[in-house]
Amino acid sequence: TARLTLLSLLVLPGACSDSPTDPAAPTGSDVFVLNSTGQTIASFSVLQGLSGSAPPIDLGAGFDGDAFDLTASFAVTTVSIFGGSRILFVDLASGDVLTTSFPAPESDLANPSAASFDDQGTAWVGGRGSDAVYRADPGDATAERVATGLGTFIERVVPHESRLYVVDANIDDDGGSYRPLGPGRVIVLSRAGDLERVIDLPSAALNPTDAVVTAGNLLVLAGGSFDPETFLPSNDGSLVAIDLADGSAGSAVPLGANGVSMELGGDGLVYVTTTSDYQSLDVLRYDPGSRAFDRGPADPIPIKGADGGRVDCWSATALTDGRIVCITFSFAEAGRLVLTDRSGGFLDEVPSGFGSTDVASR
Repeated sequence: TARLTLLSLLVLPGACSDSPTDPAAPTGSDVFVLNSTGQTIASFSVLQGLSGSAPPIDLGAGFDGDAFDLTASFAVTTVSIFGGSRILFVDLASGDVLTTSFPAPESDLANPSAASFDDQGTAWVGGRGSDAVYRADPGDATAERVATGLGTFIERVVPHESRLYVVDANIDDDGGSYRPLGPGRVIVLSRAGDLERVIDLPSAALNPTDAVVTAGNLLVLAGGSFDPETFLPSNDGSLVAIDLADGSAGSAVPLGANGVSMELGGDGLVYVTTTSDYQSLDVLRYDPGSRAFDRGPADPIPIKGADGGRVDCWSATALTDGRIVCITFSFAEAGRLVLTDRSGGFLDEVPSGFGSTDVASR
């Protein structure tokens, strides 16, 4: 994903409702944070402020995932090729971690993308290395291979109704440069894995890394490219809306930076974090109903900390009442889970864990 790519760059030397509603009175929510470096999932309760709700769940040695998805009972995340290519299902009540392997012959080399749950609680995962799509349920010993020979670098599989929308970044992983080979694409499959169509993204949509379904569209985050020598962002990230009714792709909407993460908030709006230097990060808010930014790219939401200073959010989302929760990322110190009002004004914060890379609420 974009987050995995950025994490790799950072360690280089030198380097839901479909329609938004008016904010309601504060309501209780649960917020979960994935800590990639700390190898945990931490949970928090949100009322007027933030509080830890249970001890963090240990994901085990070798965990290096950077994103997760939730149902009412489980979280799902993945371990890359460096940790043996695994799917982890986490029972959020008991804290038990269930491991699902990939089928032979690519069992260790699948290099799975982030996983997505469907409405029935089945997880769908793409193999970045195997160019395949898999499905698995909590407790399965081995994932089922659904389709093979897809794209060049599958970043996400989004299940919706009877179809699977497979986001292909179209980047050079075989050559090791990870440069875009051209615009990305979305491969549309039936749930059984039959090819229905391929949707080519606009020429400006490079390195698509994530997608969400909202307001009758598949909204795709194209993370953008980076300079192969300096590793600085090329500031060419964008959003693309695909009409699910006819499969047409709209124009690429420039982010003015590279895309880092995208989350569909509980308020029905989409929260995108971007960066121009891998150090400072902005939070943008996109209205999928109007296909326009509510905040950004020129006027991002100014997320404030307890001291009134700027908070650089690695990933952000919103509760149903419009309050924003975001996480900070650092190798050197624990991340922060920050709660703000809809405009970014500080409300509360707590330590989130080491290497916080993803946040979600329910």
